[in-house]
Formats: sequence, structure tokens, C-alpha cells
Amino acid sequence: MLTNMQHGGVILRGLRHQRRLTLDELSGPQLSIRRLILIEDGVDATPGELRELAVKLQCPPLVLRHGLAADRGAEIKQELAGADEALAQGMSAKARAQYAALVADPELGSRPDLWRQAELGLALAAEADGDLPDAIERLTHLLNVLAPLDEQLPPMAYEDPEETEQRIAIALALCRCLREVGDLTASVRIGDLAFSRELPGGWTDRGIELGATLLAAYIERGEQTTCQALATQLLEAAEQLGTPRALRAACWNGATVAAMDGDARRAAELGDRALAAHAQLTDPRSTGRLRARLAENLLTYCPAEHDRARRMLLEAEGELAGSAASAIDLAYCQLSLARADLLAGDATAAASQAGELATRHPAALNLVADAHLLVADALRALKRTHAAAEVRAGAGEQLEQMNAPGRASKAFAESAAELEQLGDLEGSTRAYQRALSVGDLAGY
Repeated sequence: MLTNMQHGGVILRGLRHQRRLTLDELSGPQLSIRRLILIEDGVDATPGELRELAVKLQCPPLVLRHGLAADRGAEIKQELAGADEALAQGMSAKARAQYAALVADPELGSRPDLWRQAELGLALAAEADGDLPDAIERLTHLLNVLAPLDEQLPPMAYEDPEETEQRIAIALALCRCLREVGDLTASVRIGDLAFSRELPGGWTDRGIELGATLLAAYIERGEQTTCQALATQLLEAAEQLGTPRALRAACWNGATVAAMDGDARRAAELGDRALAAHAQLTDPRSTGRLRARLAENLLTYCPAEHDRARRMLLEAEGELAGSAASAIDLAYCQLSLARADLLAGDATAAASQAGELATRHPAALNLVADAHLLVADALRALKRTHAAAEVRAGAGEQLEQMNAPGRASKAFAESAAELEQLGDLEGSTRAYQRALSVGDLAGY
């Protein structure tokens, strides 16, 4: 149990983290960084120091000394439960507003556990709402608060299982979001770091889910040998655990690796195992998401199987529409159906559907970028190569703004190739230069 002196330090540190202030930013003529460190470590602040800190943190001195009132803490727990339920039901916009109201409470940081829960919920709601840049900023801040990326965690950090689970959940979500925007270098770095320092205590469901998320980033980078080794490791660990969550995660991305290898039979087998494991869990939203992802594997790695992928996507669309899935989940499934149209030879339908999805969900930046890239592919198939190059370059600019250098560079390079095909050597050169200036094409 915390002593009063320690409690005061925990409150100060929590309020500082909530406001995203460094020790340097909080320090001043009367409060050196060294003195602030001592206070956060448990040394009592003087009344004058409390007043100065209250002014800088814009909160009552009593909050700095005593924290949240017990009744307010109970209210916040109820409000968090309501926001968690809204997010679980796929009502991401409602959940996001509820979490945002909690995070905006200037006193919430005095209970770091509740603030972290609200901040993580807000990040996950932003992700579900399609606002990946906001989710990434919040998750990065949370991970630096709990486990600074440039530091080795002390042994005592693993003594609290709940905090360990929370660290893994944050790293997992951050790895996933960075992968979604295409910043694969950062995604792998975060996933590798968390995987190496959180798993020595043994495998858990959450640990295998983290490994599967890291595997997905390696899949996007096309590192086939690494993917095969990690997929095998995760599947063996999941079979040892024998839990539905572990098997679902390992088989889900294991199916993708099999598809990458061109082994459609193995991909189908692992996909069926993932669905069977998922059937033991009560989450219909994820059934549709899982089925849609398995179909997407076919479209990406086995395009000749587009008819089979379409059947799976139509089934997934029905599952998502009849569940608590978010509008973004459903939109991604519909975007994959548009891709199936393109592979089936109906480029006009593909372009129309992808364009409509981009217009319908303007805040879902990654979805919009994916939709525009599909429109460009469809325009190229329709022999409208100049229009395809323009749309693709526009998607590249958006991806660059989203801090997705790999995907942005690839978009500019493909736009350059299309312009070169048209004989526009000057425009092609500019696009290639843009591709090189944005990022490394090696991962693609």
C-alpha cells in the first residue's frame, strides 16, 4: 500500500503525464528538475511548491495533496464501464466522446490507473473510428509512460500482472496501428521490443496475440523467412496453451503466411482452425473481421481465387452487419469486395464502390488511402493511365501526411511508372524523386 508521501508523488507524476509535460517543462525558478524528481519519488512538497505546481498544472492544491475524492473515483469507474461497453458494441463515435470527456477531466491524472484506462480506451476508439494518427499519438505516449522505449524495464515492473497486461495491450495496439498506416519500420521496432521484454515470463494469450500482431507487420514487409519461423513458433506455443484466444491468433496470421507461400490448402486449413477456435469465443464482430481477413489473404496472394474470396466476403459482410461491428470494419470488408470486382474484370464497379467508401468515411484516413489506391488500380485497368497516376500520387501525399513512408513511397513510385508509360518523362522523374525522398522502397 502506498504511503502518503509516495501517494503525493504518484499524483504529481500522474497529473504531469495527463498533461503531457516533461520535468523540464514543469520546472521553474522555484522548482528545479532535481526537486521535482524528489517530489515524484515521495518527498513532501512544501505549501509554496504545491501552490506553484497547482498553478502550472491548473488544478486545486488539494488535488495535488489528496487526489480524487472517493465518490468521484467511483463515478469515473462507472463512466469508463459505459464507454468500454459502447466500444465493445461497435459504437466507436459514442465511445470516443465518452472517453474524451473523461480524459479532459483535469483531475483524472491524480488517479493514474483510471487515466491510463481512459486514455487507452480513447486510443482504441480513435482506431475503430479510423483516426489512426490520433490513436498512434496516444498509444505512443502511454507506452512511454509505462515502459519508456529507450529503457530496460526493472524486474519489479513484472510484479503486477494487470500492469504487464496493459503494457502488452498498448504495445500490441501501437504495433497494429503503425502497420495499418504503413510505417512498418516503427511497427516492427515496437512489436519486437515488446515481444522481447514482455514474454520471458512465459506464454500467455495476450503474448501470443502480440506475437501475431508482430507477425502481421513482418508479413507486410514481405520477410518470408522471418514470417515462417515466427508463425511456427506461435502455432507451437498456442497448441501448448490450448486456449481459443491463442489458437485463433496463431492460426489467423499463420493462414496468411501459408497464403504468402502459395500453399492454399494449408492456408484454408489454418483459416478453418482459426474460425473453429473463434467459435468458442463470444464475439460475433470478430467472426466477420476474421473471415474478411482470410478472404483478403486470397485476394492478395492467390488472386485466381477471387470467386471463393467473394463468397467469404459476402458471408463476412452479413456477419459484420448483424453484429456490433463498427462502420469502419464493414467498410473494409466492402472495400475488399470492390477488389474482388476488379480481379473479376469489373473495374468500373470497383472504382465506383471504392470511391463511394472514401467519400462516406472521410475521417478514416487509412481506409480512404486504401480506397484511392484501389480506384487508381481500377483506372489503370480501364486504360485511364494518366488519371490513375494522379489519383495514386494523391494517395501518396495523404500517406506521407499520415507518417506512412513505405506506402507513400510505393504510391509515388507506381505513379512514376504510370507516367513513364505515358511518355511523361518529366512528371515521371519528379514522382520518382518524390518516392525516394519520402521513404525506403526496400520493404515493398
